[in-house]
Amino acid sequence: MSREVDVVILGAGSAGLFALSQVKRETDNYVLINGGELGTTCARVGCMPSKVLIQVAEDFHRKSIFDREGIDGAESLSVDIPASMEHVQDLRDVFVDKTLGVTDEMDEQHLIDGYARFISNDTVEVNGEQIKAKSIIIATGSTPIIPVPWEAFGDDIVTTDSFFELEYLPSSMAVIGLGSIGLEIGQSLHRLGVEVAAVDQLQHVAKLEDEAVNELAITVLTREFPLWLGQAATLEKVETGIQVTAGEHRVVVDKVLASLGRRPNLENLNLDATDISFDENGIPVFDPLTMQVGDLPIYIAGDVNADRPLLHEAGHEGRVAGFNAVQRMRGKPV
Repeated sequence: MSREVDVVILGAGSAGLFALSQVKRETDNYVLINGGELGTTCARVGCMPSKVLIQVAEDFHRKSIFDREGIDGAESLSVDIPASMEHVQDLRDVFVDKTLGVTDEMDEQHLIDGYARFISNDTVEVNGEQIKAKSIIIATGSTPIIPVPWEAFGDDIVTTDSFFELEYLPSSMAVIGLGSIGLEIGQSLHRLGVEVAAVDQLQHVAKLEDEAVNELAITVLTREFPLWLGQAATLEKVETGIQVTAGEHRVVVDKVLASLGRRPNLENLNLDATDISFDENGIPVFDPLTMQVGDLPIYIAGDVNADRPLLHEAGHEGRVAGFNAVQRMRGKPV
């Protein structure tokens, strides 16, 4: 089975949905292909539910300054972790539902549930169907990085994709990888009563480049929980949990949060069937002003291009890719 369309969009995350908003202005002959759950990374497992968790943790943490404000009873306060996590998940579901409004009314001709792979520069295959397009937009997002040796620890390794499904929090957790998300979740866990050890092989946290700001951030954070910086973490399964070692530091914890960044979802797209050129990191070479890959009828937007993995950047890149994809379709210069 085969058909031809004007535009194929691979991925219904933030970049893909913003690309769709541009494409729909010019043509109804398009298809959006998405494998896995609908709902953007930010809404399901990223910046939106993490902010709810931060707010819950901050609200509970404020009891530590009740004395100075003349408020009594701080010592009698407690937090119901299952209820708190249910609250986070309830709001997460609201955020996801808002993003699903874009795709809820799409029929099967325009929205396909499946994983597409390229068979040429202008054709993809999904669920046994070949679809040829004048323009193809890659917006397949990214996946949390888990080192291969850590996969043997199974459910004891939690990622940012699985964290917000937890109903209970462990009594202790090592947070490995101290970018923004790792720090957010690590501090929130500590404030909710989890014993936290935070580890990063770098000497900087949250990608801070200013030395003074980085030093101040480390000073403030270590008032709450230990930061082990400058040494890579190694894991070992022991009788009482997972032993985490980083340099001279060692601790046994119930769970490990792997917050090591995300890798672009490119490996299953069969890009070798195209004429795409890749950079030294295996990312398609593209024009950041147009999102076009070389001079091909292919565009790439969002986390999958590993440029700036942020919601607002993904939205902007999606718009640019969608606009230029239909410009090319109309035979206009990109």
